[in-house]
Amino acid sequence: MLSPTTVFPRNPKPSKLASNTTGPRCRATPSGDAAFCAFRAHHRAGRSLDANPSLIPALVACARLPAEAEAEQIHALLVKCGGAVSDVHAWTSLVRAYARLGRVYDARKAFDGMPNRTVVSWNVLLDALVKSGDLDSAWEVFVEMPQRNVVSWNTIISGFARLGWAQEAVDLFVEMTVVYGLAPDEATMVGFISAVRDIGLLGLGRCAHGYVLRRELSLDGALGVALINMYTRCGSMGAAHSCFWSVSNKNVEHWTSVITGFAAHGPQDMALSLFGEMRQLGIEPNGVTFVAVLNACSHGGLVNEGFRYFSLMKSMGIKPTIQHYGCLVDLLGRAGFLEEALNLASNLPKDPGFVIWSSLLAACRSHGNVEMAELAASKLADAKPSHGSSYVLLSNTYARAKQWEDLKMTRRRMEEHGVSKKPGLSWIEVDGSVHSFATADKLHTERDRIYQMLEALNHNLTSAAYEPGQLALSEQL
Repeated sequence: MLSPTTVFPRNPKPSKLASNTTGPRCRATPSGDAAFCAFRAHHRAGRSLDANPSLIPALVACARLPAEAEAEQIHALLVKCGGAVSDVHAWTSLVRAYARLGRVYDARKAFDGMPNRTVVSWNVLLDALVKSGDLDSAWEVFVEMPQRNVVSWNTIISGFARLGWAQEAVDLFVEMTVVYGLAPDEATMVGFISAVRDIGLLGLGRCAHGYVLRRELSLDGALGVALINMYTRCGSMGAAHSCFWSVSNKNVEHWTSVITGFAAHGPQDMALSLFGEMRQLGIEPNGVTFVAVLNACSHGGLVNEGFRYFSLMKSMGIKPTIQHYGCLVDLLGRAGFLEEALNLASNLPKDPGFVIWSSLLAACRSHGNVEMAELAASKLADAKPSHGSSYVLLSNTYARAKQWEDLKMTRRRMEEHGVSKKPGLSWIEVDGSVHSFATADKLHTERDRIYQMLEALNHNLTSAAYEPGQLALSEQL
């Protein structure tokens, strides 16, 4: 059983529920739908609402079609009947219909008006709040629930993991399994492993994989994809590859996950080899798969191959997105074709945006093209004026070209505009805990021992007649 220290998430400040006016109005429902025809027939025949056998099918149809007007009409009938219709399934179906229509506020109103509720009713509301991104209200509902089952825990764990509260998701998993003694199922493990991936706890991820194997949970769906993603995010490509081959029925998401991992961590030819094998097996790649393939070409310096894969993608009817064009700009920039990269970025059908100009600016820094770097930095500043990366990359370009006055002027502009760059962090996992470090870190709890070790290493290197080189940039600053 996994058992890191349990830490309950603090009760977030409540936020307003999503307004029912945020979603677009849907098209009118065809009056010939069988469920609605049957419902109308019984209603016109004088049957009371609680005796209408088509009530629940009609509510299901409201979400399926979708049919907002019909949902509102049935809701009005339920309210008119007062407590005459106490069927909890009917009311739960109404809450679900509003939720699937994107009208979370109305779902909450319908839920609050229910004469009786079951754990299913609570789960439907909880799921609606999580999917709408209102984690504050979802947490309040979860705490308020008189009874919870595995579905309740799965919903809140996956919500915390998906919305960036990974550590809290892990803590909730421990609470569910250790305190309440509930056995996690496949959906639980998907949410938990996704959280572990985001934190970078490879050791805990391996424990989770072991649990999955012992329980003989299927890897053919989202669980297998989550495990592969966890290993690739942690840089453990051997384990990712092994996990991938252990999946009996691989789909495009399994293939895309492992290709993405090899594209990022290498070897890149393995990513392209897997892509070829995937196609030979008749599995159709999607747009995300081609992003991974183009990244592999970019990191491997395979310019011609990258454009061939881009042409292949278009021939398969996949419309290029800004992510695909960004990969091509990065591909050209890394290989030193800066003019071609600039021409491509400048002639895109959509605004290149922050990522593409960042990629081009980084390439200009690597290849020492100051003039183009200034242009890219200007475009980048227009895209995100308060972001510090454009100034930092341009400063590094000036430093590489030994243009110290330009560097100082750029740093002064950063100060004048109140722009700061968040320090980069290095991460390492030790005994199941992740430690992060910044340059010249003074905040880590073990900083004294760390610096003592660095001094010892420096002494040993000096004794071995090693002379560290001085960075010109640090001297000038």
